[in-house]
Amino acid sequence: MGGLDAATLEQLQGQFLLWVLIFVRTLAVLVSAPLFSHPGVPVTLKASIAALIAIALTSTQPPATLLELHPLALIPLLLKEVMLGLLLGFLSSAVVYAARFAGGLLDMDIGFQTALFFDPALGGFPTLVGEFYAFAALVLFFWLDGHHALLLSLAETLRIVPVTELTLRLPSAQVLIGWMAQLTALALNIAAPAMAALFLTLWALALLARSAPQINIFLLSFSAKVVVGIGVLALSTPLIVVLLRQALVQLQSDLLTLVRALQP
Repeated sequence: MGGLDAATLEQLQGQFLLWVLIFVRTLAVLVSAPLFSHPGVPVTLKASIAALIAIALTSTQPPATLLELHPLALIPLLLKEVMLGLLLGFLSSAVVYAARFAGGLLDMDIGFQTALFFDPALGGFPTLVGEFYAFAALVLFFWLDGHHALLLSLAETLRIVPVTELTLRLPSAQVLIGWMAQLTALALNIAAPAMAALFLTLWALALLARSAPQINIFLLSFSAKVVVGIGVLALSTPLIVVLLRQALVQLQSDLLTLVRALQP
């Protein structure tokens, strides 16, 4: 059996390097994407899924020009792929982060933060309502095919920012500030009903303290805030689901818009 000629070896070498670069971008997306960004997901599972996705995406790419084999020539390309993948994964997780932030605000008002525990999986102190909202946003993300939109955005980045080109135009500060403002508004809208009810509860307790000074309002406020907070959370759950659903639907179109803004 004759050996492979130089042209075939050169083509295989180019395809392998192309796969490596796509694999690095895909793995960076999974590291920061919803669900897969959790430290509890094994690294081998992330790498295996990224390798399979990279194989599928490599087959759709046109034949690449020969890449330099020198490690110093590949390092800038690898760094670009990592940065682009982390950015795309972070943007896809933005609604989950906003939901967790909203829950953290409520935990502070209700008083659940006094009973936090360290979670080694998350590397911090997760809040009760924050994790509940984040899990709800995560379930809606997959229910609304957010993972499909993420894969489409990843494939779109390969067309707009080819892996063999070093040029990359990051989104402007104005775009990022507007994006963060929308996420902050979403978090405040999620937390608004319970925060308003808790404020009225504290206002009523303040009036009660003036009319009945003999009552220990400080101790009464703990149980009152918990009862009111949990009650309003239960009543406002349908509204929160609607807000998260609208935000996730908007996220799918915003992902493609932000990806197209990366075109050099």
